[in-house]
Amino acid sequence: MPPDEAAALAQVGEATVPCGPEAPFLARRAVSRWLEGRAYDQLQQDVGLLVSELVTNSVRHAGQPVGAPVHIRATAVDDVVRIEVHDHGHGPVRPGAPGPRPGGFGLQLVNQLAARWGVSHDHGTRVWFELAAGRAVE
Repeated sequence: MPPDEAAALAQVGEATVPCGPEAPFLARRAVSRWLEGRAYDQLQQDVGLLVSELVTNSVRHAGQPVGAPVHIRATAVDDVVRIEVHDHGHGPVRPGAPGPRPGGFGLQLVNQLAARWGVSHDHGTRVWFELAAGRAVE
């Protein structure tokens, strides 16, 4: 990475939460703390919603045991906040129509709210999204 890009990249926060029913709440709380005072309220709410949806997907679809690590990382480049959720599973990650079970809207929300998002399956599953911050996140 060129020096000017490295200077523009700011680590906002990083955490590991245990896979289980409390994981989405813990992830949302961590991200809220990281962004408090650094981003406007609507951005904080959108990031919190999307991170809890991705962590919920990790808990439900990664096939990991309760207590397995789910990693959350937030960075900012210029006016863009990037969140990554990484687990060691290889569950499916694709938006689709909700089925007969409750839920199914998480990735549709990511698709609607995020400026960009994607997934990789290197060393588990890493899903990321980016949102415009409206002002630089320091």
